[in-house]
Amino acid sequence: MKKLYFIATVVICCFITTACEKKFLDKAPGVDLTEDNAFLNKANLETFVTTIYRYAVHSNFRYRIQSEAVASPANYYTPFSGVNTTDCIHPSSSISDEGDASEAAFINNNRWNEGVILPANIVNVEDFRYYIRWIAMRQINLVLKRINEVPDADDAYKKQVVAEVKALRAMNYMEMLKRYGGVPIVEKVFQPGEQVDVPRSSFDDCVKFIVKDVDEAIPNLPAVYSASQTGRITALAALAIKSEVLLYAASPQFNTATPVISMGNAADNQLICYGNADPNRWKLAADAAKAAIDYALANGYGLIDEPANRIPKELDNGTVGPLGNYRVSWETNNNKELIMMYQGGANSANGITNVGNAPLTFWNPTCYGSFWSGISVPLNFIRKYEKLDGTPQTWDAAGGTDLIAKYNELDPRFKQTMSYTNGYYTARDPIAQIYNGGKDYANCKGGVWLRKYIPRNATSANFVMNDVIFRVNELYLNYAEALNEFSGPVAEAYAAVNAIRTRSGMPNLPAGLTKEQFRQRVRNEIAIELVNDDHRFWDIKRWLIAEEEGVMKGNFEGLQITRTGTAPNYKYTWKPYTFETRTFNKNMYLHPFPQNEVLKGNLIQNPGW
Repeated sequence: MKKLYFIATVVICCFITTACEKKFLDKAPGVDLTEDNAFLNKANLETFVTTIYRYAVHSNFRYRIQSEAVASPANYYTPFSGVNTTDCIHPSSSISDEGDASEAAFINNNRWNEGVILPANIVNVEDFRYYIRWIAMRQINLVLKRINEVPDADDAYKKQVVAEVKALRAMNYMEMLKRYGGVPIVEKVFQPGEQVDVPRSSFDDCVKFIVKDVDEAIPNLPAVYSASQTGRITALAALAIKSEVLLYAASPQFNTATPVISMGNAADNQLICYGNADPNRWKLAADAAKAAIDYALANGYGLIDEPANRIPKELDNGTVGPLGNYRVSWETNNNKELIMMYQGGANSANGITNVGNAPLTFWNPTCYGSFWSGISVPLNFIRKYEKLDGTPQTWDAAGGTDLIAKYNELDPRFKQTMSYTNGYYTARDPIAQIYNGGKDYANCKGGVWLRKYIPRNATSANFVMNDVIFRVNELYLNYAEALNEFSGPVAEAYAAVNAIRTRSGMPNLPAGLTKEQFRQRVRNEIAIELVNDDHRFWDIKRWLIAEEEGVMKGNFEGLQITRTGTAPNYKYTWKPYTFETRTFNKNMYLHPFPQNEVLKGNLIQNPGW
């Protein structure tokens, strides 16, 4: 059997004494922890749990400073040191039709668009946390092994901690599963210098392991924590993990007898798929999503939906208006729709995700005053926004003179998500001058800038920026997708999607859709609702549509925009153009394992690498 060997020094638990930020993560260790004194008393254990969170919880924006820059497994970069690096932020939104890495800070993402991902560069171009997850796993397994040694911790507290670390372990295995398929399941604690001899487990076994951890954790996790404990994993977060893993498991990429590229034999193929197709897996996914929704609604969570804010006056030309429900759901801190966020940012910068670097400095395009960054959104994706009446918007190849009118006709989520011509951006940069000759047009290949998660009142580089891992809205969409795949477009599936659309002023889906038609509408809704939430890149792979023209392959279009006339009666003409042609190879449906691991000679690599 093919086996994975780690040098134990790679997975030695890193006991650190710098303070973690944000409420529960604010707790500064009072001692230098070692494996022995971490379990001397409850206070030390609590400090160690804080350390585990810092290693086990990821940022969807992939801030390298909260991950690692790895040259080799034996020379990993210890995170959270505040070291400034280039290529600081790598959101997945620029490695699909969702966006384009127009400027230098996201340059590694372009390796995906060029089809030049390699085992030697996978850690740098996407999975920065590959090695640090194994550090987290060792920390978690150490707690599970030794928690009963803590003399002053009562049973309730110990049960809660065990539940927390099991849920965190499940989340990290989920992150590996969707990248690699089956990975080694490591449950024991290895000592420094000890060779770790653990084979890759099958995809099925990994799914079962994740679900088992979640199911065992849920009864001992609270629905909410006190304000001082903000950041700890809840029962709803665990339910969201279960919903996600079962949704992926039911999807075409994995719920099949024949993987996209065979590994050569049936036994090895089961490392990257089930080895059979079973429609009942969609039922399991639907049930898990419904259980999470029911729990959310029973415990004070829910969709943000104020009827007066469904179609907001979205700040055009600096006009102050209310935030739309959709924007409130991702911009407002600690609202009822947020289930779990990465909260490892620096207090000194007043931010959640900005470890060492204020987010506006690196997330903003250069034209808005940052150093280098910015994601423009291709017309390929903008075409997914329907008109307010639910019909498709037309973007003729010949172009037109009615750009502002076209934007005004779109689903209100467009203006809440994008920085568009003549629209409001932030308090620091009120009006977006995105047209030929305008200051905000440079490098904007798509014709609009992605602005979701940048708050409208930002006046400097320092601000609080939500970094969402799970939200209630995705549970509704998980439920609708899974239910349709199992039962067709039944009333409950319609209701789940329509709840999402209604809160943003969009009409209900038309009645009488076929299963295939409903599938396409739900997938479009997922794309629009979850833009920049680190879903699109994975969704198009689990659906096996990455090779379709304009998704991760083929021509990508933007808008050439020109301002004509005189103030205040400017007109904005537009014309589609192709700004690049992208490459996607079948082996890219799964990540390659890092070359350093494969070179040890015992790890079976994913096919095509």
